[in-house]
Order: sequence, then structure tokens, then C-alpha cells
Amino acid sequence: MNALDSAIYSKLQSTSGLTSLLAGTTSIYSVQAPENETLPYVVFNVQGGGDDNETAHRTKNLVVFIRGYAEGIGAKKTAGSIDAAIDTALHLSSFTVSGWSNFWLAREEDLETVENPPSGSPIFMVGGLYRVRIEKT
Repeated sequence: MNALDSAIYSKLQSTSGLTSLLAGTTSIYSVQAPENETLPYVVFNVQGGGDDNETAHRTKNLVVFIRGYAEGIGAKKTAGSIDAAIDTALHLSSFTVSGWSNFWLAREEDLETVENPPSGSPIFMVGGLYRVRIEKT
């Protein structure tokens, strides 16, 4: 859903406490970062959910996975700081989704992992699942 992607990107990109931790102010990506992108960065995607179909009025109940990635010495701490900045910007907040009204936005799950690529430098991921409820305007 392009409108939701734009809303999430705009909210995160305008959060100075977050962008100051990233490799660049535009280091925020939908679904996947470009190959060989400089870390640290943020990736987000719809993880599940869809239409409520409870009334004739259209509403969506979505789960969005938003996470920070970092590499090298202190990477877990950096990824955790990115995640904390995302949480501060989004939990029990709202954003503008074109053509929709955002009536619920809350963090539901905490997630973290580490990947050990052949290069040898571990890449840490820290993030969370956010419940997003929107209705068509």
C-alpha cells in the first residue's frame, strides 16, 4: 500500500532523533535496503493484516515490522538506539496516510537478531511490530 509506505517514511524521516543515528537522512527503506547500502539504516514492511470487513465502511488492521540494522563494534547498541528512536516516534502516536485516517498506532512486539555474513562482521537487527489501524476517508 503506497500511501502507508509514504506515511511511515515521512514520519521516520522527519524524526531527527532517528535520522541522526543513520548513515544518511534517507537511510529508510520499504521492504529491503539496496544491495551494499551503508549501515546503519531502517527497513519497514507490512507483516500481515488487511481489511477488517466488519462494516460497510472500509478499515484496515495491519501489522508493520519496523527495524534498525547496524554493523561492527557496538552494533547491537546502535541498532537498539535506532529502535528506541522509532518507538519514541511511533508508539501511541499517529501519522498522515493519504486518503485514510490513522486512528491507532501502537507497538506490540519486540524483535532482535544477528546475522553473520561471510564478510565476518556481524549485522544486528533490533525492531518491533506495530499495529496500524486506518479507515478510508
